[in-house]
Amino acid sequence: MKLNNNGLNGVMFFLSTYKFKILCMLFLLSIMGRSWSLQTITVVGEVFPPMTNEDGSGQQFDLVKAIFEPLGYEVTTKVYPYKRAIYVLEYGHADMFVGLLKDKELKLTFSEYPHDADNVVVIYPKNKEITWQGTQTLKNKNVAVIGGLEKPLQKYLSNEIRALNEVNSREQAYKKMLIGRDDFLIDCECGYLLKEVDKYREQFTFQRIGQLKIFAAFSQNEEALKLKAIWDRKFPQFIISDQAHAIYKKWGLLREYAVIKKLLIN
Repeated sequence: MKLNNNGLNGVMFFLSTYKFKILCMLFLLSIMGRSWSLQTITVVGEVFPPMTNEDGSGQQFDLVKAIFEPLGYEVTTKVYPYKRAIYVLEYGHADMFVGLLKDKELKLTFSEYPHDADNVVVIYPKNKEITWQGTQTLKNKNVAVIGGLEKPLQKYLSNEIRALNEVNSREQAYKKMLIGRDDFLIDCECGYLLKEVDKYREQFTFQRIGQLKIFAAFSQNEEALKLKAIWDRKFPQFIISDQAHAIYKKWGLLREYAVIKKLLIN
């Protein structure tokens, strides 16, 4: 049987349309397959620029992405106040927290290695004309500490302190010191450099009294513990790589890069 031109054109049109539909279906299936294969990791942190910025960017978030994304994970980042971030992680609404001090009482699992370190500082008003004589200067004084940091900083808090007062924010702590309700604030040095402290910093000075190791923490569900195992295995290898150096350099943190490398190598 012979087909006329109209018949041939109809067959060709049918075949081309059918082929187009098949290609579209294959394309959609490939996209769906990719989305099914990606596991999303939710990583939280406190606002500590440039390590963890308010918009979810930052050096520590970049480290997490550099380690997990090549393995097929999709990383989303969120920032919260310190206590809120802990709550979110403890209740399994996130998988990982970067920038956390170890606290055995938290219902979290901490990374084997620190991913950062910071100085512990005592901050006080310049106009008090205090003669610093080490931590004994805190004896019989009112000392403020940021909510959530009391236990990790416990070894720096002498029993001879008159009162240890928890505050909700650094701004609140500085205001209380300026009006004499507290004499000192114990904090991490990076907290002293935050934007919210800018308008108070010239009126204060500080003394370094120790160093803290800073860890990643994970929720205690099965999937998060798998992520911890990957992080513990990959991070020490990654931190000595050119890619890690580039991330720290991008955020102006080469001094911090030297500190963490020294901690891990030693």
